[in-house]
Amino acid sequence: MITFFAKDDGFTLIEVLLVLALVSLLATFPVMHFAQLKKETETQLFFEALRSGITLIQTEAVVNDHWTNMEVRPTNRLIRFRVTGTENTDHPANHILYLPESISLYGTSKEYLFSKSSGNLGNINELNFSTIHGRVTVSFQMGSGRFVIE
Repeated sequence: MITFFAKDDGFTLIEVLLVLALVSLLATFPVMHFAQLKKETETQLFFEALRSGITLIQTEAVVNDHWTNMEVRPTNRLIRFRVTGTENTDHPANHILYLPESISLYGTSKEYLFSKSSGNLGNINELNFSTIHGRVTVSFQMGSGRFVIE
């Protein structure tokens, strides 16, 4: 005998909703982890770029006998590196480092002047940053061009 109505072997609404809830829950874990990983990577890259920028302008001061400076502008969320002098406006060491959203800079605008031939600083101050892991300080040592990021 041929039957026209076979038994339906589909899923119930509750089973479908349960599977959707589990899949959406599992899908959110990588997104949350990725956002945190992105902030950590941005922070590490920023401080490596800051270290490289300071080293670059100090090297320029020592090797090529130019005055160089680093301008810190917290309100504009940037740090500008440049070789001073009108003949050096298009110098390759001139560049701007922008702060990522996950980093804040404490304090007011400052300017650090590195003297030619020695790379020493004309003034000593600390730079203080707020990151996802807490406070990070850039300290310049008195009478030398050395600096520490901690």
